[in-house]
Amino acid sequence: MVIKRKWRDSIAVSEKILTITEIWPSEESTLTQKLKILFFFVMCLIFDLTLLDELKNLLLRQDYETLAMHLSTFGLYIGYTIKIIIFQFRKKAPMQSLLQSIKLFDEYFMEMELYKTKCIKTSNGLALFYVCCVAASIGLYLNKPFFTKYNLPVTFSHELNTYTFYGLLVLQSFCNYYLVMIGIAFDMIIIGLINIATAQLDILRESILNFKPKNPTNLQEEEHEFFSKCASRHEAVVKFISEAEDVFTFIFLTQSLASVTSICNGMFQLAHTGKMFSVEFYFNCAFTFDVLFELGICCWFGTLLTIKSVEVGDACYHYDWLNSPSHTRKLLLMIILRSQRPMYITAGKIIRLSMGSYLSVLKTAYSYFALMQSLYDKVKQPE
Repeated sequence: MVIKRKWRDSIAVSEKILTITEIWPSEESTLTQKLKILFFFVMCLIFDLTLLDELKNLLLRQDYETLAMHLSTFGLYIGYTIKIIIFQFRKKAPMQSLLQSIKLFDEYFMEMELYKTKCIKTSNGLALFYVCCVAASIGLYLNKPFFTKYNLPVTFSHELNTYTFYGLLVLQSFCNYYLVMIGIAFDMIIIGLINIATAQLDILRESILNFKPKNPTNLQEEEHEFFSKCASRHEAVVKFISEAEDVFTFIFLTQSLASVTSICNGMFQLAHTGKMFSVEFYFNCAFTFDVLFELGICCWFGTLLTIKSVEVGDACYHYDWLNSPSHTRKLLLMIILRSQRPMYITAGKIIRLSMGSYLSVLKTAYSYFALMQSLYDKVKQPE
């Protein structure tokens, strides 16, 4: 017996990560779950405070090389913490509504099973690939004391005894995996949701282009019923994207701002790595790739969503509607007019998620890199 997979399976990897960490929205939260969330939050807050204190000390010492190393990860840590807080306290209920909307897509057009399979494989394949890349990078980062002069993954300028040293090491190791894995899970959810929407738009386009009445004697009624379903499905996709943006727009804005800092300092680290093919060089390459990929893949899917939304209107226009009755042509016109306003996800209701915005982030990161490089050269100049 073959069990058909559901559209929600497209976010299965992220759902597992957020379920393990108690972030995934559930109908009822037990006392144990609340205590775990509180414990994780306090641990991350202490970790962020140690980061801020270390950055202050590095600025006072004008140690720009070490500062750049920490800023590359510091922006991500703070960004991931803010993303968790936003989702935990403001977006859990809207996320439950969004999950209910996904169930509506299982109701009809099941003859297009190919698109569902492709959507699930693509989303989970990308998620697994990226999770493995990031997990490997974090493992390499936590072993930094073995291949650099630093005795902790994140340096700490205050004097430490044996107990506080190992306590801080455990804190840094735990918070690295906890914050980063949750942070990338949010981005993989965005990719999965956009992929679901693009698959639905593909199904609509192909269904319209290949529509053939089963009963030619009852053509007009069958045609009208079909396009009524198409219009309803199109409206459902529009609503779905609107709900997804409501949940993730400010979360993604936080990620975009954090990525600027991380890309800038990642490039700085690559420019000043001591040996070309050392372990440190490989880590900096892996880290820079992870940040660029995380932001870039979201922007690529955002662009794909916009393109697919326009194609539905094109399919309606190319349908043989000249002999259709007026009420059917009105349905087609309604879909076409709605398609003229392309669908998109925004970051903070300000910037559209697209390859154009991705290039803007890269340009901004390079500008900051050039500024940091000039400051570094000024400090290193002999008097």
